[in-house]
Amino acid sequence: MRDEANPYGWIPYLVLPNNPRPHGFWGESDLVDLFDVCRELNRRLSVLSAVLELSGAPIAVLENVDGSEGITVGPGAKWELPEGAKAYLLDLLGGGGVGLHIQFLDQLYRALHDLSETPRTAFGDAGRDLSGAALEVEIQPLVQKVGRKRREWDAFLRGRNALLLDLLERFGGQDLGGLRRTSAIWPGVLPSDAAGLVRTQAQLVASGIHSRRTAVAALGGTDPEGELARVLEERSAFSYQPSAFGWDSI
Repeated sequence: MRDEANPYGWIPYLVLPNNPRPHGFWGESDLVDLFDVCRELNRRLSVLSAVLELSGAPIAVLENVDGSEGITVGPGAKWELPEGAKAYLLDLLGGGGVGLHIQFLDQLYRALHDLSETPRTAFGDAGRDLSGAALEVEIQPLVQKVGRKRREWDAFLRGRNALLLDLLERFGGQDLGGLRRTSAIWPGVLPSDAAGLVRTQAQLVASGIHSRRTAVAALGGTDPEGELARVLEERSAFSYQPSAFGWDSI
């Protein structure tokens, strides 16, 4: 323990509240809206499980019978009933009762996916053939949710990086020229055709619409400046080396 002035000049902690609420500090869980749906889903699945279990061990119903001694349900069982008596097995699956349970479960699943903003398509279960554009439209709730999360993380990462760069320049011996501002580079949320994206970026660069640095960033590169420098270095190194590579120039 040391009792002295803070050498940093600022408190070295950052807090990232999840789903911040007005006048709240810690934010709110993503699962708050899902609790009730999950509880109801558990209850309905338990009921359906009990119905199926009972239907697998059928219930014998006897009418106009004083006792049930000697009455057993099983293959080859024989019952001797008095005159006017009737016996039958209770069919719990008749009348479409199980279908109603399954329909209700489907509605609960739909509510679960809607509230979580995660369509069933996100799990690879579209249930039908859809084009690429249709899949993107169907998956938009998840894309928007990821976008909101990334905006929250953008502010947090900018603040964290500013603190790290400040420490690095003041105590790490690095001359950063006062650099404190950074930005996060996020990959695409949806899967994409890498070959098609490369062709598109090559055409944009060749047409002079945007630079190679922009193309590298669009393709997921985290260091466009360094990548461009390495490309120029390789071109310079490979331009005139006939003895090593067997060509005069590139």
